[in-house]
Amino acid sequence: MLDRVRASITNSINEVRGYNRSVKLFLAVPVLFGMYYAIKGLFFNFYILAMGMDKAFLGVANGMTPMATLILAFPLGVLTDRMGRKRSVFLGMIILAFSYLAFLASETEIQILITLFITGVGETMYFIAATPLLTRLTTQQNRVAVFSLRSALFSVAGVVGSFIGGQMPLWFESLFGIQPETFASYRGILFTVFFLLLLTLIPVSMIPKGDGEARKTGQVSATKGQIWKGLSSLLKKKVVWQLFLPNLAIGLGAALMVPYLNLFLRETFNATDQLLGVLFSVSSLITGFGTLLSPWLARRLGGRIHALVFSQATSLGFLLVMGFSPWLGLAVLGFWGRNAFMNMAQPLYNAFSMEQVSESQQGTLNSILSLSWNTGWALMPAVSGFIQAQYGFSPIFITTGILYAISTLMIWAFFKNVPEPVTAEALTA
Repeated sequence: MLDRVRASITNSINEVRGYNRSVKLFLAVPVLFGMYYAIKGLFFNFYILAMGMDKAFLGVANGMTPMATLILAFPLGVLTDRMGRKRSVFLGMIILAFSYLAFLASETEIQILITLFITGVGETMYFIAATPLLTRLTTQQNRVAVFSLRSALFSVAGVVGSFIGGQMPLWFESLFGIQPETFASYRGILFTVFFLLLLTLIPVSMIPKGDGEARKTGQVSATKGQIWKGLSSLLKKKVVWQLFLPNLAIGLGAALMVPYLNLFLRETFNATDQLLGVLFSVSSLITGFGTLLSPWLARRLGGRIHALVFSQATSLGFLLVMGFSPWLGLAVLGFWGRNAFMNMAQPLYNAFSMEQVSESQQGTLNSILSLSWNTGWALMPAVSGFIQAQYGFSPIFITTGILYAISTLMIWAFFKNVPEPVTAEALTA
């Protein structure tokens, strides 16, 4: 296994050297975003609770950012198709950065919810435009490898972010006399990641004008009627719903459990901030290595669908180990395994999905998939908070496992006979 990981890293480095400048610049973004998400994800729940809010409000707060995606995914998807990918990514980052700063300055519940919703607008615009932009920047031969590398960089950056984040409470105590596990400590930590968001603007702004954009055809911008006609045409495609439903099931299950993994480990095993930082750091490292193996797994198993089914089914087993282990060590192994195998499937699903429609429809399709994913993330965190208060974490892990199984079975039933649209060389990249 170590030899395969080492070979995958070496191949990835050699591949990067051959990518054009725009791809290299874009790949800097997941590094910065990975650190942002790692640190924010580690302490967001604790920050809200340290403000004196209860778990019911925490559930609503966790749902506000994806709620923006649920409501605005389609109009923002159409907007990014019309604005262009690069401009949409850049604007989304600006909105995200400054609404996040406003969130940290908020003191009331309504202020927190509003700023988190606006943060979701920025995130949605970025994520909807980013995948079609990277699709446009890559070739059919290197697309799977680039998508895998993008996810791997995001995960490996999370290693650094989680580890540094876990140590920050001690640094704040040493430098400023701020006690760990307090509101002041968590606020100071979260404020530092604002600067990471600002740094993401630099590589995107350096992508040459026009790179990643569709060629102009001389046609005027589409009217509202034409846009609606295009959406209706896309929704009539069977493959769109076949992509939508498995993604919906995964989103529902993940939203029940993933936002509260740090709380689960703390409440069940009394994990400290420092221990959580180490555990999440190692998880990101393992996930990054696993993601780099996605192209190899697709080749080994005969295609991306086979690899998708295998990785999701394996992650389900680790999920149940994590949720029902009486020992911290075994639960941590389940935690690491679930994250690694589930995230291994993501670049395979993204690349496969984008190739099922024409380039002009990719932004809209990505918004539809974001809608399916964020339906769960907008609704289920609040449901999870209620279940935790009444019954603990066990029903959450059981329900998540059932939803993961449903998603895996749907992917196999829908796509097991679909021929791979990429070359064998791409799968070995």
